[in-house]
Amino acid sequence: MSEPTHTHVTANALQASDAERQLEGRAEVLAAARRSHAELEKLLSGWGWRRALTRSPEWGAALVEGAAALTEALERVHRRAELEAWPATIPVLRMARELSARRERLVALARRRLEALGVSPGHGSLEETLTRLEVLARQSVSWELDSREVLVFETDARWSRHLEVTQKDSGRLATLFGPHASWRGWVPGSGQVRLSNERLIWRSAFGPPRSVRLDDLPEEGPQLDANTREVRAGGDWGVFTQRSVDAVNLAALVELVRWPRLSDALRSGRRLDSRALFPARLEGAPGLCVLGLEHLSFISAGQGPQALGAITGRTASRPSFDVDRLVELLRWLPEVEFESALGRVLAVTASRRWSRAEVVRIEQEYVGQRPVPLVDSLRLECGGESLRGFPKDSQEVVADGLLRNYPRRRQGPWAL
Repeated sequence: MSEPTHTHVTANALQASDAERQLEGRAEVLAAARRSHAELEKLLSGWGWRRALTRSPEWGAALVEGAAALTEALERVHRRAELEAWPATIPVLRMARELSARRERLVALARRRLEALGVSPGHGSLEETLTRLEVLARQSVSWELDSREVLVFETDARWSRHLEVTQKDSGRLATLFGPHASWRGWVPGSGQVRLSNERLIWRSAFGPPRSVRLDDLPEEGPQLDANTREVRAGGDWGVFTQRSVDAVNLAALVELVRWPRLSDALRSGRRLDSRALFPARLEGAPGLCVLGLEHLSFISAGQGPQALGAITGRTASRPSFDVDRLVELLRWLPEVEFESALGRVLAVTASRRWSRAEVVRIEQEYVGQRPVPLVDSLRLECGGESLRGFPKDSQEVVADGLLRNYPRRRQGPWAL
């Protein structure tokens, strides 16, 4: 079979009108598409793109409606240009190449806008991406949680501009708005960030909330920069917390919430209340006390990274943080699974655990008919070691109820 022949046509031999005539109306399709694509790119590139898109949905709709005809026209131009070796100066060929390049820019831009709305951009065509974008742009993001969501964490935070956006500014603006800008250490927070079992949400007094679904985060989870206190969940969603410890806790809690076993348990809506969790000091060393009916456990401060890895099975380098929020979140697990996860944490953190028989509650002594408080904390002896706990509010009530089944001893002020 003979190879297809390519007919070379010189610029003088092929006039622009000849090329357009051969395309049988497809040049007009390209010209109309070039105008609509340019307008849509301008619309999506502006600061108020979301409002503009919802007010002018005809731009996206017209592009989607004419997609089949445009695709066919582009293929026809490129095919004829290759077979007939059209010179690059032919206007209709330049228009086709310009339009193809703009479509690539548009799909990248539309995907970034989807990320800004807190959803995974996917890998769909330009028309599919624009259809999703238009639908989601019309949906309002709610700061309030729905009935399926559980509030996990909340703190003050500022919005973080994407570094790529900052780099497009001048050097001076990049210095002012970059992640290492000096003012980030003292400007008070202008918003709040909230983590539920399904979303990360940020809001301020100056605009609508912005959210990202946890299911749409990358496999490795959010990026954490403890030095700048930045947590970034995708290209267009990031916040600066006021304190470094809040940024570390937020990133760690996102990872724990995405742990499949806990994610399923959070949807069940049942929380384990037969444990008391409170800060404590064992022989003066700070940590967290986990009190149950049969055991009392003490986890030293700063063991968060090891505990998180023991629970989820994933290892990651993180700054030191405490385990209190992690263990509190584990209470949504069934009791057997809570004990299993707690056991793994105790093993990797070299923590302490005592049975009920080894723990003695030191009670206040009575003088006459009135009790005299010994200390302003819960005082226990655990295997001969002194532990002082500081339960508050509901945890004080739970701890008091659990300790009724523990051995106790009264001492007067002179024994302290």
